[in-house]
Amino acid sequence: MATRFELYNRLEPARPGEDLVAGLREEIHDPLWFLARQYLMGEHRGEDASSPVRVDYRLAEVAIDPYGGDATLDPAVVPPEAIIEAEPDSWWTPGRRIRIGESAGAGLGPVSGHPELQLRLPPPYDRLNGVQYDGYLLYLERNTLNLDPDLFSDVPDEQPDLWDPVELVYSATFTASGRNLQIPRHDGGDVDWYSVDADAAVPAPTTQPDERIAHPSRLRYPGAPAPRLWEIEDWHVDIGGYPPDRSHFATMLLIDLVVSHSDDWFTFPVGSAIGKVATLQSVTVRDSFGDTWTLSPPSGWTIYSVNGLDPSSLLLWPTVATPLTGDAVEDVTLGVDEDANVLWAVERRIDGIEVPTSADGPVQPALPTGSQLDASAPPSYAYVPERGARNHWHPYVIDEVNGRRRFVQGRLADLNARPVVLMDEPRARVLQDPQAGATGPQHQIEPATVPNQGLELERRWVLGRRTDAKPVLWMQRRRSALGAPPTSGLRFDVLQETPQSVTP
Repeated sequence: MATRFELYNRLEPARPGEDLVAGLREEIHDPLWFLARQYLMGEHRGEDASSPVRVDYRLAEVAIDPYGGDATLDPAVVPPEAIIEAEPDSWWTPGRRIRIGESAGAGLGPVSGHPELQLRLPPPYDRLNGVQYDGYLLYLERNTLNLDPDLFSDVPDEQPDLWDPVELVYSATFTASGRNLQIPRHDGGDVDWYSVDADAAVPAPTTQPDERIAHPSRLRYPGAPAPRLWEIEDWHVDIGGYPPDRSHFATMLLIDLVVSHSDDWFTFPVGSAIGKVATLQSVTVRDSFGDTWTLSPPSGWTIYSVNGLDPSSLLLWPTVATPLTGDAVEDVTLGVDEDANVLWAVERRIDGIEVPTSADGPVQPALPTGSQLDASAPPSYAYVPERGARNHWHPYVIDEVNGRRRFVQGRLADLNARPVVLMDEPRARVLQDPQAGATGPQHQIEPATVPNQGLELERRWVLGRRTDAKPVLWMQRRRSALGAPPTSGLRFDVLQETPQSVTP
């Protein structure tokens, strides 16, 4: 009979003791050490405090007005990002430009006779470029072309353009009960309560709000110690595992707060609607001893305060949590080139297509075939115009415009061509100013708006959802800092030595 090894030769754990009293006692070897540590931490000065069990509060709500009085731009329905960042022609998606261009251009004849009205769309719609009309261009020229207005009956009114082409940021001002809620220097992206500055506190409504009841609970966050004994804590975050770096004072404060005061914080839910300014007019807490406490905002506590609003007020936006973003339709980098003493604006992507930005290298004169260098001949020189000028590299030079220093857009010339020709104009919309006059510069930039390390500007489609579950699509312009400014390697005109040759 075969012997089963795993049955007769195995390790089994010893049964634990039946007495659980020793474990519940939580006996320690040196209780005096713990008493001394408690004395040093000030825990002996603690009080037999209670815990909050009920909160009575009054909440005043003031609705934020639709932007510019337009009911379609109600911040209670439309996300503020779509209101602030949308371009005036954001409604004209590629599909609408194709569909309306096909119907509105049916009576204009072949599209080849109107090159200025042809489609210019990014991939994958580029196969229609040059063979179909652009509905948006037809809409702009509808009066000149005598097109039927019914062809554009679905086109809504254009949204205001809140992009500042000089500062390269968004600026918007909402109103609530006669007070201005300003959003200064928005770079593109998320818009929340911290994006707003108010000029004054929003007055409370004339009617007294009803008193509401809430039940508080302990503040929980990853890494917080469990408030009860024998409770399994979350092991994913270990606040105590952070090294107490003395040079990082904030880390030391965080560890001390988590370890010593994690059980002192309570939260309670406040029900409110979005698109409003909510103000806590009164908060009364009832504890487990039956005592009541009236709370007020602490002085100097500004973690959730909005500049200009009352300390107990908070602005609630219907922000887009996880929008869908497309590939960049335009990508432009800006930076000051100290060698060339200009600000370069480099178009790297236009209409969704990468553009070449490389420059021709310096041309070194070569000896004729079959000849040798004559070292005894006197040197001769040839005039070589500047090299390094690149197409899609647009210079901005310092100039004075209406008494202010500005980077003013210029154009490069190809001096190596005969005759000399100007290089292409900027095609990116972020390098254009719709308000520029016919005689003024096409685009100008405030010098302080471009950091030393450079700036990147992008335009891309963003898809989100409104509070009524309808989708909202807009074209977003966004700026971000670069690691280093673009460098052109541009040099001035030079006299280049021409090698002398002799025929053997």
